[in-house]
Amino acid sequence: MRLTQLCGVILVSLAVTACGGGGKKGAAQPSPTSPSTPPATPPATPPSTPPQPAPAAEVQLTLTTPAIRLKAVSGDDVDAVLDGQWSATNLGSGLVYLQVSDDHGMFAMPAVQPAPAGGAYSFALTSAAGRRSVGTHTGILTVRACADAQCLTPYTNASKSVEYSITVIPTPEWETLQGNAAHDGYVPITLDPSKFVKAWQWTRPTPGVIGGINSVATSEGLVFVSEDEYAGSPSLYALDTATGEIRWKQQFTNNWSPALNPPATSNGNVYVTTTGHGGTFLWSFKAKDGTPLAQSSFSTQWANLLAPTVKNGRVYVNAGSYGGVMYAFDATSGTKQWEGVGGTYGMNTPAVDDKYLYIHDGDALAVLDAGSGESVARIGFASTGSSLYDYHGAPMIASADSVIAWKGGAFSGRAASSAEPSANRQLVDYGISRKTTRWSSIKSYKTQPAIAKGVVYAASDNPKSLDAIDEATGVVLWSWVPGTSDTKFHRNIVVTNNLLFVSTDRALYAIDLATHRPVWQSATPGMVAISGQRMLFVTTGTTLSDGKLVAFRTR
Repeated sequence: MRLTQLCGVILVSLAVTACGGGGKKGAAQPSPTSPSTPPATPPATPPSTPPQPAPAAEVQLTLTTPAIRLKAVSGDDVDAVLDGQWSATNLGSGLVYLQVSDDHGMFAMPAVQPAPAGGAYSFALTSAAGRRSVGTHTGILTVRACADAQCLTPYTNASKSVEYSITVIPTPEWETLQGNAAHDGYVPITLDPSKFVKAWQWTRPTPGVIGGINSVATSEGLVFVSEDEYAGSPSLYALDTATGEIRWKQQFTNNWSPALNPPATSNGNVYVTTTGHGGTFLWSFKAKDGTPLAQSSFSTQWANLLAPTVKNGRVYVNAGSYGGVMYAFDATSGTKQWEGVGGTYGMNTPAVDDKYLYIHDGDALAVLDAGSGESVARIGFASTGSSLYDYHGAPMIASADSVIAWKGGAFSGRAASSAEPSANRQLVDYGISRKTTRWSSIKSYKTQPAIAKGVVYAASDNPKSLDAIDEATGVVLWSWVPGTSDTKFHRNIVVTNNLLFVSTDRALYAIDLATHRPVWQSATPGMVAISGQRMLFVTTGTTLSDGKLVAFRTR
């Protein structure tokens, strides 16, 4: 190659390098002699503020219900109420729901509910605690606020809790006349009459002279029935409450014509008296198998007695050679602890509380020290000539400082402890601390009364009505009058939390305490008792026992 050609190639290469070689073919190239144009400057913009989140919703709860303390009788449900307030801030279109929880599952949980307008909320709760074991059950109830109906999204710090305890106690046994030492005829249970069904019927095996049976007592799955007899060899029977089968029996051999009177029970023992002259004793046996425990003598003159009253380890009997004597025996050994003055010849038994014993003589109420038998007071009327022979009843311990009893004695016309009195009598309320009478009923009544929650229940034949009487004032609150086919009332009244049992000459009725109307009836009038297994027993017969015991299941 010639020199002139080589120089030409070098010049071309340099020119390409100077133009930023590697540019695309056909691209415009700046003139080597023109200045470069500066790039365009974008317009200035102010710095942007990031969007702020909306304030979080907050829900506040208060719980005004204090710690819950409940008592349930075995077999019953109990109710409680949770009350409180709620409020919210920054809620916007959000919603609030309220939920209750129970950490021990004693209460049935209500459905989640929208928080009510106005800020106040209330939850009614029911617990089947009575179906749990006897004892005290504890737990915590919690109310919390949520954003949804399933409570999957709870609000932060929006919950409140309260402690609860439920003490389950056994259903009381029917231990003596009108159930207990207060003789109030009240059994603190709730019954469903739609579930009542006849379970069995038992008839006295031997007809005997009188042919009747006495009012019953119950203990640990047994019901105790004594034959009402005179000048014979009567028996005390222990029947299975579920089946009516005889578990054991004790026969009393005629010892100078003893009468066998109604039984009483307490603390696994059963007590019964025989009365005549030489055969007058208080007997005690082991309830479960009839093992004899004690035989304690006392005095009477051919009297018929009501069931003994047992309280705080003592058994109390009203008798005496010519009446008017109170006896107290040790409930275990049978040892006589004291004798006191009060009562009548027969058909009487005292009411006893932790301090005093109350016994009526037809004229006045005698108050004795329950531990020593010493006389404390005699409250009542001047002598009215009332019978000191048979009283046919027992005082009832009512509210604090109040005892209610019949004014005047009564007689059935039969020498039988299973017979009812023929007379209607006034009821008198006695104030114990002031030693005065507070009121006497305007009407006269016949049935052995009952009292529950400040109301006395008694039935009268003149005029015919079952009356609910205010215990504080003696005023009749409401009445129930049976149909024209029911001519007279008979026997005793028994009250539960929701029902009242009363007999006419036609039927045994269960009266609803809320509606004052019959909700169940059976053609089995008689003396009523309710056991610890909630069996309803009727010793049938109106003025006289017919020797039968009918049992109804109530659940």
